[in-house]
Amino acid sequence: MRKNPASSQFLCDEGRRHILGSAVLAGWLAGMGGVARALAAPVPNETGLSFEGLLKDEPGFQPRKLAPLPVAEVPGFLSQAQMAHSYAVYREDFAELLAAETSLKSVARDSERADDYLALRKQQIISANSVLLHEFYFRNLALERVDPPHFIQANMAEHMGTMATWSADFAACARVADVWAVLIYDPYDDRWHNLPLGAMSAAGMVGGNPLVVCKVSEDTWSLDYDDRETYVGRFIEHIDWNVVATRYRAVDRR
Repeated sequence: MRKNPASSQFLCDEGRRHILGSAVLAGWLAGMGGVARALAAPVPNETGLSFEGLLKDEPGFQPRKLAPLPVAEVPGFLSQAQMAHSYAVYREDFAELLAAETSLKSVARDSERADDYLALRKQQIISANSVLLHEFYFRNLALERVDPPHFIQANMAEHMGTMATWSADFAACARVADVWAVLIYDPYDDRWHNLPLGAMSAAGMVGGNPLVVCKVSEDTWSLDYDDRETYVGRFIEHIDWNVVATRYRAVDRR
């Protein structure tokens, strides 16, 4: 019996379409399986270890344990009431960091819950930066005048000029900052920079390491001072430059 060429071609085309369709379906199912596995995968553990990193052996951010206030007051600079008020803000931000990271362990990561996931990530970033900078701030306060060691003087001359040049620029940053004035070391250009920062921009330059941190929002000084400028001037007189030197040695590329 003679075969119909058109019919044979039709059957061949149908066979190819069937094979192609099966391959596409198999690929789609495999992809969906991958998505399902990704959504069901355990979330990363983002809590730091107390014996690793730049903050090893320090209480607070890295082991996610509330750090005690280093000093109750700084005589001649910050009263006990003012320090307690600043510490209360730190405690609130620490609680928000823990809450965000706890929620991130179980929040859905699919597209339908993207807004919830984004909100938690934003809360994590803002509160984590605040916790870190509060801890840097409290720890670089000196109870009495500390002269910069030679190590700091040499690097100040290289990066910022004279101490007077640096302090004038730092005060200018503090004058315009929303929340923080920070001297950072940027390992990418191997330079020091003074930065005025807000809550949303508290990370500063990517990869920057805080060396000197001053909180300038009113909750930090308004109980003791009538204006920010006087407070900042007194802060510069109460920087623990030995702490700053330790911070820089820990991150200096050389």
